[in-house]
Amino acid sequence: MAKQTQAEKLAALQKLVKNETDKCIRCGECRTVCPVFGETPLERYTARGKIAIADSLARGELEFDAHTRELFDNCLLCTGCASQCSSGARADKVVIAVREAFADKLGVPLVKKAVAQALSLPGGVLETGARIGSAAQKLAFKAVPETSGLYRRFAMPLVDKDQYVPQLAATPFRNAVRFAGNPDQPKVIFFTGCMTNYFMTEIGHSLVKVLNALGVAVEVPPDQACCGMPMLASGEHEIVRKQARRNIGALALGGADVPIVTACASCGHMLKHGYLDRFGDDPGLAPGLEDIAARTRDITEFLAADALRDRLAALTAKAARRSATYHDPCHLRKAQKLVTEPRRILEMATGGAVDEMRHPEACCGLGGTYCLANMERSKQIQAKKIEDAVSTRADVVATACPGCILQLRDGMRRRKGANMPVKHIIQLLAEAIGA
Repeated sequence: MAKQTQAEKLAALQKLVKNETDKCIRCGECRTVCPVFGETPLERYTARGKIAIADSLARGELEFDAHTRELFDNCLLCTGCASQCSSGARADKVVIAVREAFADKLGVPLVKKAVAQALSLPGGVLETGARIGSAAQKLAFKAVPETSGLYRRFAMPLVDKDQYVPQLAATPFRNAVRFAGNPDQPKVIFFTGCMTNYFMTEIGHSLVKVLNALGVAVEVPPDQACCGMPMLASGEHEIVRKQARRNIGALALGGADVPIVTACASCGHMLKHGYLDRFGDDPGLAPGLEDIAARTRDITEFLAADALRDRLAALTAKAARRSATYHDPCHLRKAQKLVTEPRRILEMATGGAVDEMRHPEACCGLGGTYCLANMERSKQIQAKKIEDAVSTRADVVATACPGCILQLRDGMRRRKGANMPVKHIIQLLAEAIGA
């Protein structure tokens, strides 16, 4: 696809914004679900406010300056507004398109640029960097035996004294596992995501354990790349295109009848929706992206299917009972519309019903690099979620996204007296099967 000129980009922005502006009836329903508006109740931070401002930008009535950019950077892209909107307005698509325009005109902020560049490196280079980083962490951070994660040894930017820092794995998951199970069994392709591959490898090993116990083999394509969500959120359109192209090739293993499973809500949303939203009109990419979208299942969605659910119930029949509360990842509940499936699996993993929070659907405040670029507001959103979880007095907090795990563990560390462990549902399920 030929590279667009600036005039073509502006015309495309105008068309997209007009489409969403025409849908928005200014009802204000988006205000009720926006985590940023919940902390900063100003109209410009609402979805309808951003759509109106984007319309003025696209028509040349406002400048693409730092003040206006701040409004669009203050969005977690949780998709809550789109999920809530009865008119079908997609403010998230508007925010992404405007961020891309800002990236073109003003560049990408340093923190977001660093993350995007690192995650888009070729696999071998990134894995070498991860191994070096794993060793270097011992110099910059200290582990505390009673808790998970690391503490900083000295002052450093973007890491305060209480920050939960996950430990880089000495061996990335995709280096440790390429294929697990019997080659004669049905199989799935596992799209690991970056957090599971480089930090929380235990999630990947738990997924393999569960699926193998169910008679399902797991193939892990070594050439898969970051899904591109961090780059999409930063406005790095061409890097996202590159990641999409790499993943089309990597996930083609086995043909169209082999499911792709994810254990990350954001990765699943990107494979099902994000690529097609951005490149669905690109004839060179669309067929491959449609194939990926049709085959992708969240691991809880895959396990909750009729064919596996009864077998899973038998495997977990003797699991020790423990109470669990569940945090809905935004990109699982609001974007993928998966609400009952993870709860069914969690009930089997813990031998009982879920102890629901008052607001399990509320965002945890991570939002990819939002937690770094807007740290204070991110922590305010986080604190509400932690209080909600602690109030249940459950034994464990479960969720279905490594990013949410990162944010929730950080919040538990900050909240005095909170010692609830935070785990992925698939970890709890693996423990139940092991028992």
